[in-house]
Amino acid sequence: MAPDDQPSGVLERLLHGFGYLAAHVLFLGAHTPEQVVSRLRLAYRAVGVSISDTASLDGRELTVFRCPYRRLGAGRFGAKWLCHEKLDRVDDGYVTYLARHRNMEYQRPRDCAATGLCDPEACYSVVSGDD
Repeated sequence: MAPDDQPSGVLERLLHGFGYLAAHVLFLGAHTPEQVVSRLRLAYRAVGVSISDTASLDGRELTVFRCPYRRLGAGRFGAKWLCHEKLDRVDDGYVTYLARHRNMEYQRPRDCAATGLCDPEACYSVVSGDD
């Protein structure tokens, strides 16, 4: 988690803590980037996320997906509020766990629109081993 992107409110800290605790179960027995990303994809699907593409490159595992909640609350709180402001806090818990306990880097979901590498309505995440 980037220092400028720390959980700021009570809800964000609770979601981060939930993600960190859930990671202990989710990543139990997963010790390689391939195993970790397999579990992440399972978690994504469990909450209704549609995975549109996957790739492996130089020890990095990429997942491209669409969040069904992308526009939920957008009219009141702003575009992508739920996915990028709230649900990402759970992913931040995964980031913390993987860095501390698996020596891996998990780049939590990012908006594809900024990269031009995938559909602008999609997001992507990357898992890699820390060499």
